[in-house]
Parts: sequence; structure tokens; C-alpha cells
Amino acid sequence: MPEVLLTGTGLITAAGHGAAPVLAAMDAGKPLLEDSVGGLPWPTAAVDPADTPWPEGKLWANAQKYANVSAHAAVAAAILAMAGAEPAQGESAVRSGVVMAAGCSGSDELGDVFGKLAVLARTDERPLPKLLYDEVPDYSYIRGIPSQIGQFVAIATGFRGSNVAVYGEGGAGGLGALALARRLLRSGELDRVVVVGVAPPLSATILVAYDREDELGTEAVPGRGPFDAGRSGAFVGQSAVALVLENADAAGIFGASGPHPELVSCDTLCAPDRYVALHGAAQQVLDESDERPQLWWSHASGSAAQDAEAVVAITPLLSAPTTSSKGTIGASFECGGLVDVVLAAESLRRGSAAPVGLLERPDPELTGLGADFIVGTPRPLPARASALVTAVSQGARASTAGAATITWGDGR
Repeated sequence: MPEVLLTGTGLITAAGHGAAPVLAAMDAGKPLLEDSVGGLPWPTAAVDPADTPWPEGKLWANAQKYANVSAHAAVAAAILAMAGAEPAQGESAVRSGVVMAAGCSGSDELGDVFGKLAVLARTDERPLPKLLYDEVPDYSYIRGIPSQIGQFVAIATGFRGSNVAVYGEGGAGGLGALALARRLLRSGELDRVVVVGVAPPLSATILVAYDREDELGTEAVPGRGPFDAGRSGAFVGQSAVALVLENADAAGIFGASGPHPELVSCDTLCAPDRYVALHGAAQQVLDESDERPQLWWSHASGSAAQDAEAVVAITPLLSAPTTSSKGTIGASFECGGLVDVVLAAESLRRGSAAPVGLLERPDPELTGLGADFIVGTPRPLPARASALVTAVSQGARASTAGAATITWGDGR
């Protein structure tokens, strides 16, 4: 099977563009979470709309009337990821595809609908896909395949091949989309894929629903971060991320000059409960890797229960320095796994792993299980290092998790 290389990334968070400002904030112990608007008690890490500009030109001006906040962010991230790459033309365009990591559509018109759907789904006998198809209004592209936002990304990149979306519970923070993209490349169907995920602003209704299932954090201060003895709830963030993946055998065609990180393995698993899914997904990707990773980039977000669940699931499989970005930029539910892949790849390139955001006093129950959290200062990484990235679908009843391993060789 051909290697799959990560040849371009575009990341937009509350820190701005790219991985560097996020890692700098983690190094400094500085949270980018701010008080939420509207008097809500939960701080969020919001993306500045100025960081997601809409392209200029007649085509884009005509399309903008169909574009919501998520579309703006997706297009901006895709353009960043394609910076410096050869344009997709002719046969190469047909052999280049788009995979979207999608939660809800993000449409403003659906703000009042999702609360009703959440209540209805608790008692309705219809399978969830049928319920959504029946009950979501016709004007929403959540009913449509391919993704409308994916169509905007295809315009921005010139990719004319497959345009598919991985929705909802199967997404696992975007790693479901990443795993699908890897399969498309390794099967030979495509030579290049851009994977795009967006976590848009959440409505008060959605935040309240999340808080009722698993408390959200109310204090973005040191001592409340992931894995901390004083953690008291998950933090929420917004982000947009794009990753360009290429079949290593074809990478030279598109102007990709190395070295580049390799996506060694990636998969998701749905199981009776999230612990089984997380443990199983991690076991599966680690079995595909030639060596044990030297870094675990965890999905831990400050949730008392889920952070402990992560340690119990992963530490029997891997003993490695551990970090998390969620205390710095919050959890981007639709695409947090993709964000962490970008951050982990940059950390491997630098040979240094940032400390866990807002972690001050590691929970002794978790360290007693063998966890090795990076606290306070960055931790050096070996010249040839690899990382395990984990992600889960959000919600107390969610039962899908994902994992990926990436590596960067001596030529970084």
C-alpha cells in the first residue's frame, strides 16, 4: 500500500492562522477562551470572522448568498492548506477529491429546529437517519449529498473528484473523515484529498444540551484544564481546519517537496460504549504502526469523567508523554481530532511537545495509572518521532471514537 503524506494544512482558531500561535499559547499556559456572549456561564474560544474572509470575484460573489459561517471558515481553511501547491487541472483535478467532516449544517435557519429534533429523538421509534431525513426542513443541505460546503471547497481547491461528507456520530472529531480520505488514497481511487472540518459557533440551546449531559467548564484558569485534579467541565471552542493528503507515489506531480509527515494509520470504531470504542480504535491503529509513538495527543477536554475514561482506555496500550490543546482553544466537536493532527504534526516537526493547556496539578488517580502528562514546560521529542492522536464523538451517549498515528522522519 502506498504511503499517505500530509502535504498541506490550514488551521484557523481563536489564536489566528496556523499551528504556531496555538502552540505558543500552550507553552505560555495562556488560554484563548473568553466569556461567552449573551451572559452564558461557559467561556468559549471564538474564531474572529476577519480570519475567514470570503474570496473575491464574480463567481464567489454569486455564491456568497448561499454561504453561512461554516462555509466561510471551510473555504478560508482550504485556501490556506493549498498555499504553494500546484493547481489541480485536467486529469489531476478529477483524481483529487473533497471529504467534509460535518456535524450539523450550521445553517442559521436550523437554530430553532435542532432543539426540537433532540427532544423528538429520545422517544421516536424511527432510526435517527430516517428521523433527520423526515423532519429536517427541505431548505437545509444537511439532507443533501454531496455537502454544499464541500462544493465551495471544491471550487476553492479545483478538486473535481469525490465530494463526500462524514456526518455526526460517525465523525469522531473529524477522524472518520480522515480515515475515509486515507482509504480513498490507498485504494488508488484518488491521488489527492483535502479533508475539511468546521466547528461553528454553538447556539445557547446546544450549549445547554451539552452541559446537561456532561458539565461544561465555567472557569478558564490554571487548575481547571484537562487531567487536572481541579478540572470541572469541558471547554468549548470554534475552529476550521483543512488537511491535504497525497498518495506518496503521486506527490511529486503536485509540487509537494519533502519531507512531510506521514499518516501511518487512522480509523474509527463504534462500540457499545465509548471506552470500548476508544480502546479498540487505539489498539487498531497502534497495531498498524511499526513502532510505539513517543507522544499521545489526547482529546481530553476538562471533563472529569471523560478525561479519566481516556487514561483508562489508552495507558494500557501506550506509555508516552501526553498533552492536550483543549484547555487552550477548547473542544471543536466536529473537527477537534483534525485540529490535533495538525498540532501534533507541527510538534513532531519542531521536536518539542507543548504542555497540556491549563494543567497545573495532575490528578493523582490518573498519574497512578501510569499517565505521563506534560506540565508547565515543553517536552523534547526524539529526532524520528511519532504521535498517537485520539478523538471521540461528543455526548454522554456517544459511542464512537477515533485514533490516528502520524510520524515525521529524521529530515524534518
